[in-house]
Amino acid sequence: MFTLAAIAVQLIPLPGALRGRLTPAALAYDRAMRFGAGSPTAPISVEPAATLLALLAAATIVLLFWCARTLLQRGGVRGTIRGIAWIGLFVSPLAIVHHVMPLPLVDVMWGTTSRGLRPYGPFVNRNDFAGWLIMAIPLTLAYAIARLQSRRRVDEEAPEHDLTVDTTAVWLGLAGCLMLGGLLFSVSRSGLLGGAVGLAAFGWLVRDRVTARRAAPALIAFIAMLAIAAAYADAGELTSRFESSFTDGFSGRFAIWRQTLPVIRDFWPLGSGAGTYQSVMVLYQTMSRYFYITHADNEGLQILAEGGLLLAAPIAVAFVAGIVLVRKRLRADRTPIFWLRAGAASGMIALAAQNMVEMTLRMPANAVLLAILAAIAVRDVDAEDA
Repeated sequence: MFTLAAIAVQLIPLPGALRGRLTPAALAYDRAMRFGAGSPTAPISVEPAATLLALLAAATIVLLFWCARTLLQRGGVRGTIRGIAWIGLFVSPLAIVHHVMPLPLVDVMWGTTSRGLRPYGPFVNRNDFAGWLIMAIPLTLAYAIARLQSRRRVDEEAPEHDLTVDTTAVWLGLAGCLMLGGLLFSVSRSGLLGGAVGLAAFGWLVRDRVTARRAAPALIAFIAMLAIAAAYADAGELTSRFESSFTDGFSGRFAIWRQTLPVIRDFWPLGSGAGTYQSVMVLYQTMSRYFYITHADNEGLQILAEGGLLLAAPIAVAFVAGIVLVRKRLRADRTPIFWLRAGAASGMIALAAQNMVEMTLRMPANAVLLAILAAIAVRDVDAEDA
C-alpha cells in the first residue's frame, strides 16, 4: 500500500516554486521539452497521464494478490495450479506454431507486430513469453511432486508405479515438456538465465525435504523431459545467441544502464513519475538515435529512475518483508503444500533473475501470474489444504 501511496504522491499538484525546490530536474525537463512551461501548479510526474495509468495497473495487481490470497486461504491451491499448467499446455505449442507461421484466427485476436516480426501467441516477444514460462515450469513440477507426496501418504504400501503414473501425471509431464520446449524454442537468453536460477532455487529450497532415493528418480524424469523439450530448440540459433551475449547482449545493456544513471542522479529524491521512463529518455539519450530507449533493461534501475527514493524505499521494504514471510512459511509447512510454496517461490526468483537484464515483469500476463505465485507462497500454513 505504501508503494501505491508513493505513486499517488507523484500525481499531487504542487505550486511551481515548491515543485522546483523538490524536483528541479522535472522543472528543467518541462522547460526543455514543452512550450509555455511554467504552469502555476503541476505534479511531480513529468507525464501525469502515464503515471496515473501506472498507478491503476499497480493497484490492480495488488488487489489481485490480496483477493487471490484470501481465496486460496479457503482452498483451491491445487486447482489453481492445474489451471496454470493447462494454460501452459495450450499456449506453449500455440506460441511456437504462431511464431513460425501466420495463424489468421490468432492474428485477429492478438494482432501481429510490424516489420515482419512474429509474436509468440499472446506474447509480443520472446522474453515476455519466456518470463511467463519460467514462473509456470517450477510451479507445475512442484505440483507433480506434491501430488505424489499426497498419494504416498494415503497409501504407503501401494506399488511405486501405481503412485506415479496415471492420466494426471501424463498430462502434467506433457505440460512440463511443452513449456520447457517453448522456453528453449524462444532462445531468450534472459529467460534461460531466469529458468536456470529458478530451478536451482527450487533444488535449494527443498534440499532438506527430499532423500537421495527419491531425488534420483525425480532428477531422471526431469532430464528426460528436458531431452524431449530439446527437440523444439534450434541448436544453431541458441549457440549463436549465447556467443553474442558479451558482444551484443551485455554490451548493449551496459550502454542503456549508463544512459539511465544520469536520470537517477537528477531525479533521485522523488523520481520522474511512474511510467515516464520512455518520455524522459528522449531528453537524456545520447547514444544513436536510430532507436529509442524505451526501458532500462533492469527493473531496479527503472524503479529508481521513475520513482527515486520515494518509490524505491517502500518497494525495497516490501521485497525484504516478502522474503522473510515466504521463508517463515516454508519452514513451518510440513504438508505437501510445502512443495507448492517452493515452486511458487522458485518462479518468483526466476522472474527476479530475468528482470535484472530485462523488463518482463510489466507484461500484464506475467504480473498476474506473479501475483498468484506470491499468494500461494505466503498463504497461511494452517489454511485449508485443498
